[in-house]
Amino acid sequence: MLCHPQKLISADCGSHHIRSGPFGKSKLSSLNLSPFVIGGMLPRDEILGLLSSMGVELPRKTKLPDAELDKRLSKALDSAQYLTRVIPTLPLDPSSYPSWFRDKSNKPVLDAIRRHNIGEATMIYESKMKGIDNPVPLYTNAFMDVRQTLMSIGNACDSGMNPIVLQDPGQSSGICMRVLEVKQFDAQTPILIVVFRHDLAGALSPASFQWLSSYVTSDTPTAMANITATMQEQHLLLRLLRQNSKRLPVSYKPKRAATETSFTLSFLLPVGPLGAQDVAKYNTNNGCAVCGDPAKQKCSRCGAVRYCDAACQKEDWKSHRPLCASWQGAKWQGLTFALEQPGTYALRFSRYDNVQHDDVQKRLERAKEKQGPPANTHGMTPFIVKVQINSSQAHGPAHPLFSTSARDNGSNFLIYDQRRTLDVMVLRASDAAQFSAVADVVRAKGERGLKMFCWAIRTGEWTIDICLDRHPEWQMW
Repeated sequence: MLCHPQKLISADCGSHHIRSGPFGKSKLSSLNLSPFVIGGMLPRDEILGLLSSMGVELPRKTKLPDAELDKRLSKALDSAQYLTRVIPTLPLDPSSYPSWFRDKSNKPVLDAIRRHNIGEATMIYESKMKGIDNPVPLYTNAFMDVRQTLMSIGNACDSGMNPIVLQDPGQSSGICMRVLEVKQFDAQTPILIVVFRHDLAGALSPASFQWLSSYVTSDTPTAMANITATMQEQHLLLRLLRQNSKRLPVSYKPKRAATETSFTLSFLLPVGPLGAQDVAKYNTNNGCAVCGDPAKQKCSRCGAVRYCDAACQKEDWKSHRPLCASWQGAKWQGLTFALEQPGTYALRFSRYDNVQHDDVQKRLERAKEKQGPPANTHGMTPFIVKVQINSSQAHGPAHPLFSTSARDNGSNFLIYDQRRTLDVMVLRASDAAQFSAVADVVRAKGERGLKMFCWAIRTGEWTIDICLDRHPEWQMW
């Protein structure tokens, strides 16, 4: 993942003291923080928005309790920092790990804290080919902003453990932080031990004022990293810091400045995109299309969409009506799918595979093992798939699932969704009638008789229904 230069510019980590900004020497005494509650239970719309920034797209009108949504956010953040890789058992005792800077061969903290997956790496590469240096705009996605900020903090570490201040553009909230030390979990994973303080009062607290003063008003002023962070980004960052603060042993007491006695001790790990299994786990809606509660009935007209009760069905009718009209009386064909052909094994590279954690290498090692069914990220809600017949007439290279011989004899076709959380094949040999029912429609109506987009409903671990006579508009993926 790129570290946006604007983040590094706003994180002024040079050897000079602060020149401007609300935490600058000349404006220190006039800084005010307007009241804004950060901490505790967030409003459900805020939680849903933050989950969405991480790729967890729950229905906006979900009836899941606030506590469950809050729990999902906490668990998603733990998954994003790959917590179980670093802390298989609690607590984490940083004193048992060496200093990151002890090993001179270690890469800079900025580089080591980067995390991205194959999908993001591809996006970055394609953007560079088009002359776009920064494909990820700042301040549009809170989760991406947190990842950028962590790299800015890593840059501050490389510059000499500078004190750090994060604040939103409107100066309504700020977090004072300092990295005490950087520990090495492994060559790819630094652990940043930090102290932090966030003020909820209407003005900068005396403790924070004293802390800032010790750095900017001394005879030898210290450089300070001043990082812009939106309110939503601060929500996520504070959640991370508070969750991790509870994972340190009481006996761990690193040296801190006299002005930091009221600060909270915590740690930060590299944060990256959620893996495919995490996306599936936190997105799954196996029930009502509106709220996710157990579905007890189906739309009587189309029979495709499921609801928990009449109230949810009535609430969804305005948006469902156009699809319902097109699905009414539609013909659906059940299919049984597989991950690979009998006697072979498939190596799948997922866009969710993490580059820094060698996920691709691990896939190579596990390729010959029997794999379970793909996670159901759609529940019982209809979704769009692409059906692609394996044929020698297809343009471009064969899909990795297809052997040369299979591509020539048309013995299978591929079904996948936009995110590739479902990426499977249907074999003619498993049921010729099922296979032909779908393949004949694609050959008759699909692009070059090879591929087309279809509505689908996941009906089981290894089964799916494909709509044969009602088709979505052509998708740009």
